Amino acid sequence: MLTQDLKFSGFVMAIGIGAGLALSAPAASAQVELSYSPWLPEGYALNAAVLRPWMEEVESITEGRVTFNWLPTAAGTAATQFDVVQDGLADMSLVLPGYTPGRFPLLELGELPLLSSDMSVLGPTFYEVYEEYLAPLNPTPGTHVISLWSTIPTHVVSGRTLIHDLSDFGGQRMRAPSSTAVAVMDQFGAVPIQRPVSEIYELATTGVIDGSFFPISTNLNFDTDGPLNYTTLVPGGLGQSVMMLLVNEAKWNAISEEDREAIMAISGRDFAQQASDVFAAEEAEAISLVRAERPDEIIVASDELLEQMEAAVQPVFEAWYESAAARGLDDPAAVLQEFRSRLAEREADTLENSDGRQ
Repeated sequence: MLTQDLKFSGFVMAIGIGAGLALSAPAASAQVELSYSPWLPEGYALNAAVLRPWMEEVESITEGRVTFNWLPTAAGTAATQFDVVQDGLADMSLVLPGYTPGRFPLLELGELPLLSSDMSVLGPTFYEVYEEYLAPLNPTPGTHVISLWSTIPTHVVSGRTLIHDLSDFGGQRMRAPSSTAVAVMDQFGAVPIQRPVSEIYELATTGVIDGSFFPISTNLNFDTDGPLNYTTLVPGGLGQSVMMLLVNEAKWNAISEEDREAIMAISGRDFAQQASDVFAAEEAEAISLVRAERPDEIIVASDELLEQMEAAVQPVFEAWYESAAARGLDDPAAVLQEFRSRLAEREADTLENSDGRQ
């Protein structure tokens, strides 16, 4: 009888263990599909060169536990992508914080003017500064940052004139790519019109705008180099957008910790570097093309013009110090100085290591 009781107890225990294993098994092999909201055109350089290969690598390293659903159309508009991700209307998207003025003041550090002309340095360095100084303040609640970077430094494209003096901006209606660009244009005497890049062709061809702060490659890619044919290159750039690859926080947490660690090992700064290198190469090629085909319609801003610009944008920096401090950043001026110091150091290293420039 005792033997039978032991057998029965063992049978019950086995069932209990088996049930426990059955309950725990799905958690270990849970499938998580992340829907992606594509508001940028399919031909956008980042898609084929970086984003889709990254998705394929994630699927590979997680052995198919994490997959992606590239939606046929975007959920929401370009300006609402943060809300789309935060609210779970789609699990992932590229987000430009500059499209929602005043909402992400900490991230406006990466939009400030006259930082660097080299995106291959600027983009990943901004990610480093973000991770060290800004991320602890949680500027994107309800989401997880896969990567974040400053995009291509902008120059001046205009349908009216080349820019020789700050007064040449007077009265020009210019499309502003970010809220920071709006502030810079105000200081220059231009009339800022902040609209998404997806609307730039209509704005330019219908004469709603006279010009834009724009990467030269983007001017070519969006076929606006006809109406906006005058190019003034500004060393250091007149600012740039910040771009983020975000995933809904709850969906991110549904992924196992092991897989999350594996994903971030190929994301973060590495993703920012890859994206920056793609855009930097495209921008260099575009500038060379414009110089070859339109040599009389492209100039580099003179030292005198740069001095005027530097003086004019000081209130923009002061305003950022104030807004960043209000969001809890200790000594924003010191953070900006650290950012600039790292940029200068990386740019010097890049120059030293370039072929023929030893």
